Amino acid sequence: MDIGCGTGYLTGKLAERFPSARVEGIDIAPGMIEVANKLKRENITFKIGDGEDIRGVGDEVWGMGEYDLIVSNASLQWMSVEKVFASVAKLLKPGGLLVFSTFGPKTLSELKECGFKVNEFPDTIAIEGLTKPNFQNIFLASQVSREKFGDVKELVYHLKELGAQTSAGENKFTPAAFRAYKQKYGGADGIAASFELVYGVFRRKPSPAGV
Repeated sequence: MDIGCGTGYLTGKLAERFPSARVEGIDIAPGMIEVANKLKRENITFKIGDGEDIRGVGDEVWGMGEYDLIVSNASLQWMSVEKVFASVAKLLKPGGLLVFSTFGPKTLSELKECGFKVNEFPDTIAIEGLTKPNFQNIFLASQVSREKFGDVKELVYHLKELGAQTSAGENKFTPAAFRAYKQKYGGADGIAASFELVYGVFRRKPSPAGV
């Protein structure tokens, strides 16, 4: 399963990599699922669903303990990771893998330093604590990259594409805020913004009953 599949790019790659497997992609946005359904691969099913809740559309319930692999790429940061990990623990078979990438707390640190309010992203310590009851930590690491943008408007557009929620004062990027950001983090080659990427691979532990 691909949680937060968007237009289905990663889901399609999984279907190619595992042609004999049943691959599912879920996303809470109907428009994304509509686009993803255009892939039309025999072993893929796309559904509207919330990664924080194991229930699907209406009364449909996802298969409990049926999944060998659940992935999520750059989507968990917009959800409650605590709820997602709880859902995934119910969906995965014992020994099944959770593989994900998400944002860490150093993401958009420049915006924070300029007084903007940015989504709160969990660090690796928090993630390890949330996963410890049900998962074995196979790999967990983070790295910070600094991206360049032509100007602040380009950065704002990029953030909107990612689904980020930012605010300053009355939840608006004012001209004064634009100037402050540019003055502090701008240069001849544009303005800088940091993104902390967190990568994790976790294995589902057996339940206490051994099933």
